[in-house]
Amino acid sequence: MSIVNRSSLGFLIAMLVTAFAPNAPLVAEPAQGNPSSSTARSAPVENPRAKDLAAIRQSMESFRKAFESRDAKTLVNHWTAEGEYHKEQGVTVRGKDELTKGFAAFFAKTPEIRAEIKPSFTRFLSRDTAIEEGIVTIRSVSAASVTTAKYNVLLAREDGKWLIAEMEESPADHLPSIDDLRWLVGEWKTADGSDAEVHSIYSIARNNNFIHAQFSIKEKALTLRGDQIIGVDPASGDLHSWTFEADGGIGEADWLRDGDHWVLDVVGTLADGRTLTETNILRRIDDHNFTWQSINRLMDDQELPDLPPVKVTRIKPAKSSP
Repeated sequence: MSIVNRSSLGFLIAMLVTAFAPNAPLVAEPAQGNPSSSTARSAPVENPRAKDLAAIRQSMESFRKAFESRDAKTLVNHWTAEGEYHKEQGVTVRGKDELTKGFAAFFAKTPEIRAEIKPSFTRFLSRDTAIEEGIVTIRSVSAASVTTAKYNVLLAREDGKWLIAEMEESPADHLPSIDDLRWLVGEWKTADGSDAEVHSIYSIARNNNFIHAQFSIKEKALTLRGDQIIGVDPASGDLHSWTFEADGGIGEADWLRDGDHWVLDVVGTLADGRTLTETNILRRIDDHNFTWQSINRLMDDQELPDLPPVKVTRIKPAKSSP
């Protein structure tokens, strides 16, 4: 097999398929100068606001569920009577009546959604007041769109319940996340007439931290299959992919966003030991189409020609029979 044909593995190695706390307990050190306690440690110090913190977590979880159920009245009951909501656009909504109207109008024009609340910290200002900051992520179930924002909440305890006195949202500093690629979830294939038939399936892996892809490519003289895992590399904080081909080849790539497309710096080792490096470009057209191209390709020290863009299209799920 020629190097040029075999180098189509680059399509795979990069992502061929995409062608596609409360506070921690404190432990006291052993008492100095007391031999009997040289190996002993005191019991963990209990957080005196642990019950209040748990109650706030429960209240915010109830808030999230009400938001997902699109129940404006139940949602607004998490506010105080004169509670306020400050939107990103600088608009302030005040009082339960206005809040109910605003959320009812929002839910009426918004498709089914999912919400995730990740608190960064909670600090108590007094016996009955606290502030909490964190990140809220809203996902549209039907449109595969994702919105992320920072939130800052002033909470007040009234009649034993922790309620929102003031909530403010602001744009979040964007951090790489698999949410940026969640639109890929589903089944894809190259358009009819392509030189190579590429088929891939993307799914969310366990714990919602990775995307798992299964891919295959068929050419006249070559059939390849493999798996790919995409996620945030904790060492760098950037999106990264790891590719494992069925014949033993492996590869990895850094994913860098540039406007409407992703640039992948790829390094791979083929099953026969040769090294492949290349730059892959994935350009999203819409939720159902994207193009893939490979440039700057080197097999060991030999330059390989750039590959032209290949269009990849989502396969619509088959309708289940009644």
